[in-house]
This record gives sequence, structure tokens and C-alpha cells, in this order.
Amino acid sequence: MGKAIRTVGLEGVQFKATIGVYPEEKILGNYFLVDFEVAFKSAKQPETENLLETVNYTDLYTILETEFKKSSDLIETVAQTILDETLFKFPYLRSIKIKIKKLNPPIHAPIANAFVALNYHK
Repeated sequence: MGKAIRTVGLEGVQFKATIGVYPEEKILGNYFLVDFEVAFKSAKQPETENLLETVNYTDLYTILETEFKKSSDLIETVAQTILDETLFKFPYLRSIKIKIKKLNPPIHAPIANAFVALNYHK
């Protein structure tokens, strides 16, 4: 029997963070929504309910939370750091998808969000 590709992820994770290039964004912060998904090839079908045979989504949340506590100018920088930290912690991942939406970006137009997406495939 072949090895299964497993996907673990979080959708719609909400943060308020000081990410942005404008001075008011550094003071007031912005609201963000994050979708974060990882995939890996399972060595075997799980015989027990063991966290060592999967990726714990609380570990994924901790990576996100750590990066959103930091101040940054660009969403792109945050997304890349999340990707790098995730690969460091889980080097066996086959793919990572990150989408960060900045809600109500400082543009004088009716825009719901601006976003950055990164897709990594091994």
C-alpha cells in the first residue's frame, strides 16, 4: 500500500499586529487573517492516536503567534519567516501554503483585504 499525503492546517487565524510601512500602522496595528497548511508523506498509517505521527496544529499556531508578535514593514517578510521557521521545525514537509490577509488596508477604496500568499513544494 502506498504512503498517504497528509494535510494539517489552520484557517482564519486572527491577529492584531504592527505590520505595515505607515507610521499609524506601527502605532495602531492592523488586523490580519491567516490560512496555514502543511502536507507531509506519512511513513505508515497511524496505528495509534499518536501526535508523533502527525504535525500538531498547536505547533503551527505557535509559529504564527511568535511572528505576529514582532513588528515588521512587509507582510511578505512575515510570510517568509513563517515558512522558514516551519521548515526548520518540520524539515520533512512536502508542501506549505501560507496566506496572510491584511483586513482594511490603508487604501482609500472599498477593499476588503490585501494579501500575500506563499506556496512551497519539495
